[in-house]
Amino acid sequence: MANIRSLRRRLGSYNTKVGLWGFLFTLPAITMLLIFNIGPMISAFQISLTNYDMARPAEFVGFDNYSRIFSSPSFMNSLRVSAVYVFGTVIPVWFISFGLALALSKVKWFVGGWRTLLFLPTVLPLMTVTLVWKLFFHFRGVMNAVLDMLNLAPVGWLTQSAYAPLALIITSWWHAPSYYMVLFLAGLQAVPDVYDEAGQIDGANFWQRLWYIILPLMRPTIILVIVLSVINGFRTFALQHVMTGGGPGTSTEIITLLIYKTAFNFGKMGEATAMSVIYFLLILIFSLIQLRVLRRGVECD
Repeated sequence: MANIRSLRRRLGSYNTKVGLWGFLFTLPAITMLLIFNIGPMISAFQISLTNYDMARPAEFVGFDNYSRIFSSPSFMNSLRVSAVYVFGTVIPVWFISFGLALALSKVKWFVGGWRTLLFLPTVLPLMTVTLVWKLFFHFRGVMNAVLDMLNLAPVGWLTQSAYAPLALIITSWWHAPSYYMVLFLAGLQAVPDVYDEAGQIDGANFWQRLWYIILPLMRPTIILVIVLSVINGFRTFALQHVMTGGGPGTSTEIITLLIYKTAFNFGKMGEATAMSVIYFLLILIFSLIQLRVLRRGVECD
């Protein structure tokens, strides 16, 4: 009995030491998280409760900024514009990036070269990509030249509210898939070949193996891509800021751009910060709902 008690004390002391060392190793990361993430979030919420313009001391106004935002037509319009952009972008991007990953997984020659070329849009500076595509969508640019070849009338891609959102979405179709392609490719390579070979032996064709074998085994990767792509879509800013500035009118004024204009064009830092807090909570809630729905689907299967 004494030996058992002694062993328990030793194990307890050992577990305590392991836990202490684990805490010490994670302490730098925790400190960085508190300083650069949690601290600014708390500070932002405090600023959102004030009337602050960076020129005068902040004046506490409570939740007036929040009530003003929810009754603001420009904020509601920006939410709608953001939703159109995000879902017009991410859904095609899922199929494009998965198709590229599937094609790369079958390539047998110049494999590294193809992967490098297809990943190039991700490593290029976003500002450079945006400026180039802005030239493409110029009235005398490449896109209208293609329309002219098809005997179609030229379009004011960036000057007409009916086409400007589409121009931004098309640009994202070129820029975004390469990143998610890498994630899908990693998921495809993690699927054991034995399952695909067993399907071939049983007489399943390519599409049957893809639907019944490969995609179910890739569900963790698919969930990751869906959540990341939606979050990144809602976080976009440079594309709209450089290509259209939110115009024509407010047809491409996504909420991040509205926050920027409210803060730095109109000097309403408190109201802009309140918008940021609301937007953060909306993205957080939407992401949690996504994860819950997708994980429940996996568990049901």
